[in-house]
Amino acid sequence: MFFDQHSEIDTSTIAKCYSYSNSILRLPLDSRLLCNAGMEIKDIRRNNLLTLLASHASIRAFADRTGVPAAYVSQIKNEADGRGMGSKTARKIEEALGLPVGYMDQSHAGEGLPSDGTTTESRSPVAVPQRAAIAGTLERWQVEDAARLKELFEANAKHSQEEFGRRFDIGSQGMVWQYLNARRALNTKAASNFARGLRISVDSFSPRLAQEIRLASEHVADRVPTIQDSVAAGERPCDRVAIVMAEQHLDVGALAQLLAVEPPVVRAWLEPDAPKLGLHHAVKLQEAYGYSPAWLINGKGESRLSNIHEAELDEPSLPFDIVPIPTSSYRRIPVVGMAQLGDNGHFSDIEYPVGHGDGFLDFPTRDPDAYGLRCNGDSMRPRVKHNEFVVVEPNHAVTNGDEVLVKSQDGRVMVKELAYVRDGVVHLSSVNERHGMIRIPQEQIERLQYVAGIVKSSAWRPD
Repeated sequence: MFFDQHSEIDTSTIAKCYSYSNSILRLPLDSRLLCNAGMEIKDIRRNNLLTLLASHASIRAFADRTGVPAAYVSQIKNEADGRGMGSKTARKIEEALGLPVGYMDQSHAGEGLPSDGTTTESRSPVAVPQRAAIAGTLERWQVEDAARLKELFEANAKHSQEEFGRRFDIGSQGMVWQYLNARRALNTKAASNFARGLRISVDSFSPRLAQEIRLASEHVADRVPTIQDSVAAGERPCDRVAIVMAEQHLDVGALAQLLAVEPPVVRAWLEPDAPKLGLHHAVKLQEAYGYSPAWLINGKGESRLSNIHEAELDEPSLPFDIVPIPTSSYRRIPVVGMAQLGDNGHFSDIEYPVGHGDGFLDFPTRDPDAYGLRCNGDSMRPRVKHNEFVVVEPNHAVTNGDEVLVKSQDGRVMVKELAYVRDGVVHLSSVNERHGMIRIPQEQIERLQYVAGIVKSSAWRPD
């Protein structure tokens, strides 16, 4: 059971348990502060989040991998309005990254907890790397490199992980732990610093990175592959990667940056005995260039996905009837502000102008309190276009499936589809289907009102 800083805790409780597979670590708990060093759980989780973010190309990459919204991650990172990470989010991150349950709640200034609950001394050096391989975060050879490095570190290191990381410019104790346990891919700089600190060669734990270092010292440039007859058929995984690189004019460094991997990983993909490309990498190439994941991974079907769709004919049995709306149904709807749509199509700020002068809309409505908002931005296309208006009816009942205007207590405004309300949480689906579900506690919602229609900019009239 986990508590955040706002939880009501019975001080008579003398222990709480973190379960790690078959063993339990018991920690005393006598206040609202969780050890280590009396730190609040909010600060412990934020520190761990910062460490994990350092191993990703961007906050967006971290959000895509964990399923935690990028805006929420950014708020925790920047401590916006004192926001802290909740227990559900912590568990979600642990599950997505293959971390042990409770990892986010532990300060890792000391020795990190192993993922299977055994002590570091009693477990084989490959136990954690094998779990990392299952999680799909690293290539198999990177996992094996980490296992060899950990064994050498435990045999040769003269300092603690924290001191070793500081002395040899590797980073914090958490960073050292991640390298040793295959939670973070070794790069040439980190490998060289480990080798210097342990007085060993990089070859002794990572032949690939050693070769990478030799290539760099010899100034061997990575070139865009050329497609030869033997490669053009795309029979082997390495051939298909080479075809993508040649067609898109990508060298090793460019492809590595696109897929958020180290250059040695790309070079390994180009070797004749290379394994199949991972699904997550194939999907990124599909999103970037339209290549078929089935072709990239297994060589099946066409290399490119077709973007051509046959136009669907109107159903001839359904007549097109125009139902006239009585002129008496139209009312002058005042435009009371502007909704500035955010870049990601989720959040916006609403401005209320001083006095009048924003004009009005002619719109058929029975709600005497109906009002309009001008939408500024293109992020909610195709449903809402730049300079179009939404007409809001505050007195109209809202049901699941309705489009609604939502304003939260922190001033954010969004036009969404109300999915459902459950356990005091409002679930909103995005107008733009590229964005996922948004969940907001009911008590944090200041306004949730029915959107009666979207009105073209030509319908606006000045006062």
